[in-house]
Amino acid sequence: MFESRESQYQEVFRKLAAAVADWEASPYYLGEEELFDLERFLVDQGVPELVEELEKTFGKPLNPSFWSSSLAYQRLRRARQEVKAQEALQEEKRLAFQNALEEGQKAWRKWLNEWAASQRKRQFKVLDGGRKDSLAP
Repeated sequence: MFESRESQYQEVFRKLAAAVADWEASPYYLGEEELFDLERFLVDQGVPELVEELEKTFGKPLNPSFWSSSLAYQRLRRARQEVKAQEALQEEKRLAFQNALEEGQKAWRKWLNEWAASQRKRQFKVLDGGRKDSLAP
């Protein structure tokens, strides 16, 4: 019985490792808190006694108390925050570049239209002659 429970736990821990690796793609990811829902995962895997044992060790509620005690999680969280900040900065720069590019294209089109209009005006030439009689007194 003990070996079957141990092998069951090992299988649960393998699945846990895979689910945590998926992180945001995992159905157990809690986006608002940026936590993996360990408690729900273990209950879904059919090992609620493991939840109780972890709550004895880490405290209740399990998710925040367990993850806050993990140095690896804290490092991951800081790294994710830094990545989000960098992505926001990159998006801001991308939008500024896109706006500058659009403004440059507008200015180029305006100059091109003005140049084309000036070229059309040059094509018209005033010729000598014509109706001189109507102008003379």
